[in-house]
Parts: sequence; structure tokens; C-alpha cells
Amino acid sequence: MLTLAFDTSALPLSVALVDGEHILAEWTAAARLNHAEALYPALQALFDRAGVAKRSVQSIVVARGPGSYTGVRIGVTAAKALAYALGVPLTGVSSLAALALAVPPGVSGRIVSLIDARRGRAYAAVYRWDGDRLVRERAEGVIEVAALVAELADGGLRAVGDAPFGAGAGGAGENGGGKAAGASAREAAGAAAGEGDDGAFAGAASARRGAFTPEAPIYWVAYPEVPEGAAVRAAFGARAVLVPPAWAAPRAARLAWAARYGLGEAVPPGDVAALSAYRPVYLLASAPERARAGEGGGGR
Repeated sequence: MLTLAFDTSALPLSVALVDGEHILAEWTAAARLNHAEALYPALQALFDRAGVAKRSVQSIVVARGPGSYTGVRIGVTAAKALAYALGVPLTGVSSLAALALAVPPGVSGRIVSLIDARRGRAYAAVYRWDGDRLVRERAEGVIEVAALVAELADGGLRAVGDAPFGAGAGGAGENGGGKAAGASAREAAGAAAGEGDDGAFAGAASARRGAFTPEAPIYWVAYPEVPEGAAVRAAFGARAVLVPPAWAAPRAARLAWAARYGLGEAVPPGDVAALSAYRPVYLLASAPERARAGEGGGGR
């Protein structure tokens, strides 16, 4: 299936055309761009490079958030318009779940996906691999990074979601059951492997496969860097594996693979009402967190 995927939820803009397991074309810009102006020219260049017609696209996948309010809205709006025009299904994938796929299947230990929400806070979720199935252990939400570190250091999670990704989250298509990202996630995670920190992370990931134990490493995935990284290292020492930016950078191809294996919420083609009602995910802090911060919400 030929899939067009794009991610505008963070500073980098990433677009890709993926046919099954194979990337036909992918382009990611880490420079600060106006996504509203850059997205459509980037998509056109993508089709030109791949040598395929827009009408050949069979599905659309987009990063649904959380992330920049404006960026997520631009991406989801464009995805809805394209899905309607082409008559193809649309799938929204959590930006946090896509980050978790930077850590390959089979690795033991928890995976903490983070998107900086400023002022010492982050959009966060916690995952782990169960074989080739990505399981979410902490529901998505805004939390102070220090509080999340304390939860994990205590060995427990206060907002536990002991179910496959998306279960109970309101997404009919987010069930995470059956085959997960498997070889595709391995390819997505391994595409940026190289020397220095990247090579060290690759070696750590390879060496630490096995059953989850309380002493297992904790993988922290964020881009461009893990918020409060020094505090994370201080709390967990050698157990803390901060995934290098080259591995954690948003990749549209990773979104396509995530959707292919059920890690997303899908709207079938032709369902105009569902497509019209489809919305980005804007995460808010809990009421106690907002009260402590003296703010009305946790978005940016």
C-alpha cells in the first residue's frame, strides 16, 4: 500500500512516501520552517522525487500530536483535506508513540517519550516492548519532568495504562493488538546508526534485549534533547539511556510503519462525518498541575 505520511507536530518538518516496508522518498528538515508555507511544496517535491502521481496514494498518515498547537493543526488539516480529495483512509498516530519506535523491538526496559512543554514540563508517555508489540504503560499527559523521574525512580507509575497503545484512549483504531512494528520499527530505529553516541546507543540497545526487570534500563526519547537530562542521569545513573537526537528526530516513514501495524486511530475513506470531526490531540495538564502552575492549560 502506497502511504503518504507527514509530521508537522514539532520543529522539524518530515514527509515520506512509503510502499509497505520500503521508503520511496523521505525528506526531513530540522531548520526552523513555517510549516504552513513549507508543507505543500515539500509534498510536491516528494512526489516529483519518487516519480509517482498523487492519485496513486492509498492512505494518508499524519502525526496527530501532542505538540505545537499551530504545527499539529496544520498537519491534521492538510491530512483531512488530502484524504477527502483522494478518497483514501486517514490515520493519526500519536507523536509520542512515534518517538517510542526509535527504540527497536525486543529491547528490555521502559521507553519514556517526551515532548518539551517548557517550564520543566513535558508531554510524556511510557511504553515497553512486549515481543514485537508496543505496550503503553503510562497514559499521555503533561507532567513536570521531575515528577515523572520520581515516579519511575519509585518503581511505579501513577497514571498506569496496562494495555496496548490506544486502548481506552478513545480511538477505535488504536488497539495495538496483533503484529506490531516489528522489522519496520527496527529499520526506522536503525536508519540513523553511526559512530559516536549513535553507535553507543545501538550497542546498548542490542546488548540489553531480554525480559523486563526492575533493574532494566530506561530509554528516554526526545528531540532535540531530553528535558532535564542532567536530573535524569543523576536519578538513574547507568540505567538511563538518553537516545541520541539522530535516532529520536521525527521521521514521517516511522509514522507510516506505526499506522501499518495498528498504532493509530483510523478514519475510513468516504466517512465524511468522521473526517470532519477528526481533531488533533491537544493535551492539557491536570487540574492540580494547572493550579500549582497558576495557568489555564498545559498546551503551548
